[in-house]
Amino acid sequence: MSALELRGVTYKYDDGTLALKDFSLLVERSEKVAIVGPNGAGKSTLLNLLAGFRMPFSGKVLIEGRELTEENADELRREVGLVFQDPDDQIFMPTVEEDVAFGPRNLGLDDIEGRVKLALRSAGIESLAKRRPHRLSHGMKKRVAIAGILAMDPKTLLLDEPTSGLDPRARAELIKLLKGMDKTMLIATHDLEAAAEMVDRVVVLNVSVVTQGTMREVVMSREVLRDAGLELPTVSKLFDMVSGMGYPVESLPVSMDQAVSEFTRVIEREAKLMGEKRGRKNRGKQRSPDGD
Repeated sequence: MSALELRGVTYKYDDGTLALKDFSLLVERSEKVAIVGPNGAGKSTLLNLLAGFRMPFSGKVLIEGRELTEENADELRREVGLVFQDPDDQIFMPTVEEDVAFGPRNLGLDDIEGRVKLALRSAGIESLAKRRPHRLSHGMKKRVAIAGILAMDPKTLLLDEPTSGLDPRARAELIKLLKGMDKTMLIATHDLEAAAEMVDRVVVLNVSVVTQGTMREVVMSREVLRDAGLELPTVSKLFDMVSGMGYPVESLPVSMDQAVSEFTRVIEREAKLMGEKRGRKNRGKQRSPDGD
């Protein structure tokens, strides 16, 4: 049974603006999927819909195999946890531990203290338990917001632009944190470089699905990305330039490990070509009378 499934979902805002059209997606358990696209593509709407915050819609949404309806939205909402783009929209209690405890306490869950400790540890913020969340850095607030969701132990995390507004160090730490979590994740983001580090699959969305595949497959669709207002990851840009300089690559790498492998192939191929060139030159000299 899949974690999430959408079948031909269409959603319009109150003013008639089309947010999603005939959108279908299957997310397996423990899979991490990025939803990328331009502003207004429907990414945040999709996450809110999956969290049961936006209704009605046409089509079907299934969470853990059960169809989402207005009648069971409150119940199924426990299976997914939405982390907002701006943590200040999610954090409001006097201390970090009180904020993390709010969700499970509100749902009437057991062992609140144990849940809070585990969530704080999972988010790497145990030392912040007694701190006032609104005095924390933006990156730490993001972690508090994630911990607040983890304390309710949802099967799936929905994350809206998790790396936005973070400095390089906080961004790298958050990527490492999310990458290491054994959770199903659907991540709406403009940050292809971060997505390349975290996800198994990428879906390009612009009201409807434009294309999908692994990150390496998606970055080869340069026109699709350009139309979606998305930039290649830095390492992909570098190898795109290398290819344009006459050193073709098999595919554009999206991570440092892939870059090293691709660079090694380029070097080995060029070394082989140079060796063959020298061999032909030497054989030509041997056949020449001047070389006797």
